[in-house]
Amino acid sequence: MSLLERYIFRRAFGFAVGSLGSLVVIVWVVQALQRVDIVRTSMSAAGNIFWIALMLLPDLAAGVLPFAVLIGSIQALNALNADSERAVMSAAGASGRVVLKPILAIGLLAAVLSLFNSHVLGPAAQRSFHDGLRSINADALTLFLQPGRFEEVQNGLVMSVSAVHGSTIEGLFLSDSRDPSADLTYFAKEARLVDEDAQSLLLLYDGQLHRRTNDDGAISIIQFQTYAFDLATLKPKNDGDWIRTSERPTLELLNPDPNDESYQKKPENFTRELAQRFSDWLYPIAFALWAVAVAAHPRTNRQGPGPAMLLGISGALFLKALGFVVLSLIERDARLQVLAYALPLLSISASLALIRFDVPVSQLPVIDRISDGMAAITRAIGRLGPQAEAGGGRRR
Repeated sequence: MSLLERYIFRRAFGFAVGSLGSLVVIVWVVQALQRVDIVRTSMSAAGNIFWIALMLLPDLAAGVLPFAVLIGSIQALNALNADSERAVMSAAGASGRVVLKPILAIGLLAAVLSLFNSHVLGPAAQRSFHDGLRSINADALTLFLQPGRFEEVQNGLVMSVSAVHGSTIEGLFLSDSRDPSADLTYFAKEARLVDEDAQSLLLLYDGQLHRRTNDDGAISIIQFQTYAFDLATLKPKNDGDWIRTSERPTLELLNPDPNDESYQKKPENFTRELAQRFSDWLYPIAFALWAVAVAAHPRTNRQGPGPAMLLGISGALFLKALGFVVLSLIERDARLQVLAYALPLLSISASLALIRFDVPVSQLPVIDRISDGMAAITRAIGRLGPQAEAGGGRRR
């Protein structure tokens, strides 16, 4: 890189890292608070909550990484324009590649990090996260449930036991109203925490399941000899994948065991997970090029940075939303997985075309009219504020 390119890279990289840190902290705090109720029944959970919340960070960081690249790049380019540095570069004859190369380098660096997370760090963190939940729920069942008392273990999940002897529970009652369509009540004479084939299970023996649908109030009763629960969610094991697709190594997804029960029931989940892992790395590149397309052109100080940032974020959100829709459609038709790759590739191609033909996206007449309209609305709202009313009172 030339001296100018390294200068732009440093500024954009600093802004991107700052944006990434802010976004991750905000999302992480929200996610951690949603799970803080698990410490109510287990003091050991209070010691493990930090580790469990830490395991959320890789996926959270990967989710906001493309937006951090976009926001950091646009902030850096806006700063260059605000300081008239971009205009000086253009007047000195510097080509658009002076801006494109460092921003694209940041996008490529983020793409490599995204690939590493998708195929290595993310699945391992997901396994550790759910294993931590299983350990906490096991402690809650065997150590902290008081015989004869009804405890709300999770929102909508109430449990009671008659007695606890190590990993064996006598007289288990479990009421589950987490599903808005039905209320489930389990009675078991005995329950045990067991490890089978590296799987931690809560096994219910000799009991009944009472199911009441909320629509019509119909009640059905099922007698069972054994019933297995996933300790991560305290839901029946058959309600979903025991080993979730997000926890599986990529090689296992590429070459699944034909006898795998999860693969036999929902092979489209494997296709969806693979499509997401192999397409996520394209979004940081697409967002970096989009940032160059909307914010790299020289502007005067009278042309504010607002339109570039608003247009950049709006376009990125629209593209990412389409990506989520496509991933959900893959579960219905695996042939649609090609769209998961086509969307970011089309965005990259469109941004490259805009850059190649030097189209000032944020300075187009339609964008200027929208920006002027929003500014007029803001001024009108400002005139209706308390200061305007106070001024009107003085005039009277």
